[in-house]
Amino acid sequence: MTEHGASASTPSHDGLAGGSAHTQIHDPEGHVTAVETDFEYFRRKRLESRVLHFLRRGIITFADLLRADSPADAPAWRDRVWKDADGPIRHVEDQLDELVRGIATVSVPHSGAAPVAIDETRKERGDYDEFFRIATRGLGAGTLEERLERLDAELADSHRLLRAFTHAMLARGRITSGQLEERRRQLTTINHHNGARIVARAWLDPDFKQRLLETGRAAVPELDIPPGKLGRLGVAENTDEQHNTVVCTLCSCYPHDLLGNPPWWYRTDEYKERIVRSPRETIRDMFALAIPDDVRVRVHDSTSDVRWMVLPQRPPGTEGLDEDALAALVTAESLVGAALVPSPEDQPGDARG
Repeated sequence: MTEHGASASTPSHDGLAGGSAHTQIHDPEGHVTAVETDFEYFRRKRLESRVLHFLRRGIITFADLLRADSPADAPAWRDRVWKDADGPIRHVEDQLDELVRGIATVSVPHSGAAPVAIDETRKERGDYDEFFRIATRGLGAGTLEERLERLDAELADSHRLLRAFTHAMLARGRITSGQLEERRRQLTTINHHNGARIVARAWLDPDFKQRLLETGRAAVPELDIPPGKLGRLGVAENTDEQHNTVVCTLCSCYPHDLLGNPPWWYRTDEYKERIVRSPRETIRDMFALAIPDDVRVRVHDSTSDVRWMVLPQRPPGTEGLDEDALAALVTAESLVGAALVPSPEDQPGDARG
């Protein structure tokens, strides 16, 4: 059985100007809503609250921000030309992804900071007192075209603030360009570790697991992980009664920002054809994983609108392991249902370290 299959022909996006009618996005409303939601989260809870945190403690000043400000040089929204109907949506998704990575890059411990696990900004976010809560912008009103134009402007403003904040920190000597480069390098080598962190948190936190299964991508920012360019994230939980696996029957749709690059076999026609026709036998033959006859096997079809990952079962012998140690056990193959998560005894080296 497959879920969320995509048809070969799709309609154009009504109300989006410029470009051809060609589109891969079937649900533009879902994509735009996802960007609006994630932008509000990262703007309020990760960027503006952090800037306020540093201003209130005198790490930087308002004057530093003003001196570092540089206006963006970009064409007006209505003057842009898109190569196809997906262009406007892909643009705001790319801008959000760049913003989130920029926030993560500059979030290195500043010079003179105490060694803490998490830089405390919850007061500035208004977690304790609603008076301090940063207001939302109400981005969901209007036509799709109007919402995209508003998103573009809001994202541009947040990028401008992030640039000024980064330059102010550099000018004050609170961070160095070398630290920023090292942080950028770290962010490019994450691969499937983001997905592994999501799984480990779900194993340890039942409330997070419930939110993850019910809302998908809406739960991911809780771990400061950028959900990436997808409209919805489907999460299929493996249980004693059901084993899940993922395929993209049309191309190779995959939640790259969460799971890294897809395994080579995920792109092959052999896998796409066989897993839909006979999933139990394909998993056995291609991955040497025998699913018991009394366990149902379900195949989930990823598309440009809904991309799937598997929440594998927690292996035995992991009692007492912390989140980092559990994440180290999770493999890329287990995140798409081609393997089980091995127990610590089956891991090379010491998984408990």
